Amino acid sequence: MLLRALTFCFGLVAVFGLFWVMWPSSIQPAYWNEPRPPAMTGVLARNGVLDQARRYAIGEPGTATGLTLAADGSVYFGTPDGHIHRFIPGRPENPVQEIARITDTPIYGLGWAEPHVLAIASQSGLYALDLVNGSVDRLSIGVAAHPFGFVNDLTVAADGTIFFTDSSARWQLMDRESRYFREMLENRPTGSIYAWNPALDQTVLVRDQLHYPNGIVMAPGGDSLLFSETFRHRIMRLWLHGPDAGMMEVVASNLPGYPDSLTLDPQGRLVVSMLTTRDPALRTLHRHPALASLYTKLPAWLRPNLRPAEGFILVLDPRTGAMLDSLHASDDRFCLLSDAEIGPVGGVWIGSINCGYIGRLPGLDRPHADHPDNRDRIAPIAGVDADIPN
Repeated sequence: MLLRALTFCFGLVAVFGLFWVMWPSSIQPAYWNEPRPPAMTGVLARNGVLDQARRYAIGEPGTATGLTLAADGSVYFGTPDGHIHRFIPGRPENPVQEIARITDTPIYGLGWAEPHVLAIASQSGLYALDLVNGSVDRLSIGVAAHPFGFVNDLTVAADGTIFFTDSSARWQLMDRESRYFREMLENRPTGSIYAWNPALDQTVLVRDQLHYPNGIVMAPGGDSLLFSETFRHRIMRLWLHGPDAGMMEVVASNLPGYPDSLTLDPQGRLVVSMLTTRDPALRTLHRHPALASLYTKLPAWLRPNLRPAEGFILVLDPRTGAMLDSLHASDDRFCLLSDAEIGPVGGVWIGSINCGYIGRLPGLDRPHADHPDNRDRIAPIAGVDADIPN
């Protein structure tokens, strides 16, 4: 009787296993011989510097995934439901103000198109918010035969052109967590970079077939763009002018984590927000696509947990890609670290994908390099005090 029961159970397991193997996978993973990540030693050694940062609770997870700093010291950030908020440091009561509703999709990237106009990258497109009159304009929804999939981050050139990343043309209907999961495993080049020309009010496709382009910034000198390819662990350069216009090159490869947003500090160094350190399990799956396909077919509760998030900040030489410095926390308090901006009056401001906070690291007080004109304060919004404490 016992033997019959065991045989029946093993039969069920065998049938389930065969069914699991033969069932089509929802993804088409590509083979990638992912290199072993560098050791977290020397410049990369965990140092606890980010433990000094103060955290401000400002909303649900996904709030302040992208943020930008104003010349007056206030912080603008987006929300998962498509709103723009303003955080005023030093104000004890009501430090967070809702400024405008932009769209009904999450906001991931912000930048200054003009001293009083915010450029906004939302999952659904590119927008502009005039902080003087409160008007919202939808600047771009894509180009013919190449609609947006996941608009992620932006940077503004000296002539007002807005360059922005569309991370992937796949999984548009997925929530961000599911999209990340599939993109990490599939690892195919379905992302693009676009440019919106303010003089022509026109969007052009600059480059496609990129591996999840994410953060983007104008390189020093303005002749090229630097952008991160998150799941290939690298920083790329796209030349815009000069003899190499249209060409791409690798600036830094085999980074120790997953690069997200990029910015320049006042010394011209490249500051990279690293979502977390790399996971050896993902390296194994990249090297074995069939195993990755089987992995996606497991119920979520059966999938092995990946290591806890260890978001950190990496500082690179934008010309050579050499690693110059890194800033770490001693625990996972910053979750998946998605943004790091150099503030005009106080340190480094930090955002996260999956924690509803803004962090501020004191002691690195520099003028904010990305703002069009730090000499002028932006015009106050109706009902908002112009004088903001530092």
